[in-house]
Amino acid sequence: MPTDNYEVVDVLMLVGNIVPIALYFLILGLVNSHARPCLITSRSDFLALTGVLLPVLLWPVPEFVRSGMYIPLAGGMLLAATVFYYLLPKRDAGFVIYNISLRQCVRLIEQATTRLDLAGRRQGNCWMADDGSLRIELRPFPLLHNVALHVEPTDSKSEALVPLIGTEIDRQLSTVSQLPSNMSAGMVLAGVTLLLLPMWMVSRHVDDLVDAMLHLFG
Repeated sequence: MPTDNYEVVDVLMLVGNIVPIALYFLILGLVNSHARPCLITSRSDFLALTGVLLPVLLWPVPEFVRSGMYIPLAGGMLLAATVFYYLLPKRDAGFVIYNISLRQCVRLIEQATTRLDLAGRRQGNCWMADDGSLRIELRPFPLLHNVALHVEPTDSKSEALVPLIGTEIDRQLSTVSQLPSNMSAGMVLAGVTLLLLPMWMVSRHVDDLVDAMLHLFG
């Protein structure tokens, strides 16, 4: 492959790494600018973060291909797939609420469990059922202005309560009205800035990109 084509691949790889991160910050900024918090499942949150970080993990792939190291490449991809499988949260693992503070989240948990007639108590950042059948751990992440709710049911009956808890929390969130987060503007600005960077990089290599496309499809 000509040297110019190597440079094109490097540019495309760098653009592919930057754009998902830029979109992630842009979406987070827009979410944090809303008056209502946003509830998603832990699995959906994990898949979104994986989609953002996956291009970074693919960065060595062109070098392996150039060197003809297909067996190590296949082994690395298999290892990555195995790690992903074991890290992927279960469907009832919990939820993540964006655009919310820990204090607000604690109040929502107490209201939701009360409406579901679940007797329990709060210990620090954890809510525990009195009978020990259910435990909800709150894990705040101030940098992204979210709180993860890690739900630990102990039996099939308490497992059935997990989606009900999510539905009730979402219903409670529909009544929340708040001012935009202070960091929302910063996230949007960071996302837009990161999107401008790949556009600038592509504009510098337009001719090389066109030549590469003609060589590939011509």
